[in-house]
Amino acid sequence: MRKVEPGHLARSLAGHDKGTLYIILEAAGEYVSLTDGKSRPVHRPKRKKKKHVQLQYPRDYTLKQKLEQKEAVSDEEIQDFLKRQNLQQQGGNESNVEGRRN
Repeated sequence: MRKVEPGHLARSLAGHDKGTLYIILEAAGEYVSLTDGKSRPVHRPKRKKKKHVQLQYPRDYTLKQKLEQKEAVSDEEIQDFLKRQNLQQQGGNESNVEGRRN
């Protein structure tokens, strides 16, 4: 099993947000703090059990370094990275990010 670290891209597997992509801000115990920069901004992250998220590749090393060094990360940086990932996944997959068929 891969180690869950700040800066990883994660997809929600359970709950009303199932299928949503997030960036992990913090991992502590059996929980992670998640942000998408929009509905869950950096200052109000989503708390979710690790078993309810699936790690995705790639991760953003710039965000990872900032989070490890306790530097401020903006919602715009998070949104920009997630937007690029959504576009790549939609172009290469049969279904979109929310899990619905095209």
